[in-house]
Amino acid sequence: MGPFGDRAEREHAFSPSRWARDFEASLARQAELGRRLRERLPPRRLGYGPGEREGVNLFLPESPGPWPLMAFLHGGYWQQLDAAATDFLAAPWLERGWAFASLDYPLAPGASIEAMVAACRRGVTTLRAAAASLCLEGRIRLGGHSAGAQLALMACLGEERLAGIEALWLISGIYDLRPLVGTYIDAPLGLDNERAERLSPLCQSLRGLPPLTLVHGEFDPPAFREQGEALHARARLAGVSADLRSLPDCDHFDILERLGEPTG
Repeated sequence: MGPFGDRAEREHAFSPSRWARDFEASLARQAELGRRLRERLPPRRLGYGPGEREGVNLFLPESPGPWPLMAFLHGGYWQQLDAAATDFLAAPWLERGWAFASLDYPLAPGASIEAMVAACRRGVTTLRAAAASLCLEGRIRLGGHSAGAQLALMACLGEERLAGIEALWLISGIYDLRPLVGTYIDAPLGLDNERAERLSPLCQSLRGLPPLTLVHGEFDPPAFREQGEALHARARLAGVSADLRSLPDCDHFDILERLGEPTG
């Protein structure tokens, strides 16, 4: 048994679907909300690389610009889903006068997590470079859900970090990948202990990060909530402004639908 428990314990602890009330219904409901939004307000599809999954769904408000931008990374444990899964999140941001970008990125097993982080940086950099032509004002916030929260955070760490991000909005994220090594979750990822540590924000220096808003649900897996709490504490010790919020009566999946409410 390793420092994080045996494999069966880790697989249970880090399987959000086993803790959620009906994750398939949540994903289907969110996909339908996204379909309706795209039908009413078709997004612009912008490429930031040659790959099919190197693109962005960009939603622009109907009010006059220029607009600030919220860029968001979907979850799916680095191996599932796509930008369409989080398109529905654009609605409350558009109502507040923000543009919203759902980012695609390459998935495992075809791409490593390192390649995903690099792709996310390219996607945001491309949006920033095209800001004037897209009627964006230049302010950018970056967010992500679950594995997308890890990617968003890693994109703002290290020597090649994204600069100029106004704030990070991280929902039910995973910030220490070491417990995943050797689990079924890791099978398409091919992690070892050294790479898992390098890809874990909780194992990196957090100094210089933009302000963080960390959100989890009451029924998120305890392991996810504990990692969020640990990141909040470490960020504050590093001098980073960090806010930690727990939303009642929601799980790892349906929490996304609560984020547009006034209390969310």
